[in-house]
Formats: sequence, structure tokens, C-alpha cells
Amino acid sequence: MVIASFGLSTFTQTKYDRQDSKVKQLDKKEALQIQKNKKPIDLREEYFRLQSKESDLDNWENKRIRRDIAGLDEWNMPLKK
Repeated sequence: MVIASFGLSTFTQTKYDRQDSKVKQLDKKEALQIQKNKKPIDLREEYFRLQSKESDLDNWENKRIRRDIAGLDEWNMPLKK
């Protein structure tokens, strides 16, 4: 039991070490490149853009979908005979 726990701990540590190696930190050069390519955000424009999407929520239509489940009604209850 003791040997198995030590073996599992090394495998677990290896797993976390591999995950950490996949995550990399940005260099200063890469960070500056990201900041340079950033699109400026205007709160007023963003607000109006989101408001225009909200108006689309009023134009929807409820559509019923036929279910082809043998022996069950639309509420998934067994059919009564």
C-alpha cells in the first residue's frame, strides 16, 4: 500500500508538471503586440449595440417540435389506453 501511494504521487506530480509546461507566460514583446492590436472600446457604442440585439428578442415565434417517441405523449408520459 505504501509503495503504491508513492508511485501514484510521482505519476500525479508528473501529470501536473506536464500541464504547467503547456501554459506559457507572455514575453514583454508579445504583451506589447497584444496591447498594440487591441481594438478601442467605446462604452456608448457598445451599449447601443447590445440594445439593438435586445430588440431582436421581441421578434420570436414559438414552434412546436414533433416528437417521435413510441408509446409516450408530448409530456413523455405513457399513453393511456
